Amino acid sequence: MNQQWQDSYLLMELTKLRSSDKVDEAFSWFSYQFLAKDYLEFREQCPRGSPERRKFSTVCNFFELCGALVYRGDLSEDLFFEMGFGLDRAWQKMKGLIVGFRADTDPRMYENFEWLYRRSLEWGKTNPPKF
Repeated sequence: MNQQWQDSYLLMELTKLRSSDKVDEAFSWFSYQFLAKDYLEFREQCPRGSPERRKFSTVCNFFELCGALVYRGDLSEDLFFEMGFGLDRAWQKMKGLIVGFRADTDPRMYENFEWLYRRSLEWGKTNPPKF
């Protein structure tokens, strides 16, 4: 399988995943109902085992997966960043939690998500909007 075909296939699969009912519901909740500004608020709003925690994890794990695929070269960053999937908005909501989250769980928690966001900023410097 050539790389261009693989990139296209992976992007279509990510699009299907993102459009699935469960993931779409999680993204909607994350965008409009998730209000935690820091890790303490997060723990109150999303206790372990709660539906809110599962929705939070669904969104973050989606971007963690995307970050791993792009970082390892299995998915073209150009193709991914053209689509974006709401990466910027999701990271803006996540960034205030990450230090506490990592201190409480794993120092590498969501590192691919963070890498992907930071890389998107660099990519944006050389890839301005088309219109």
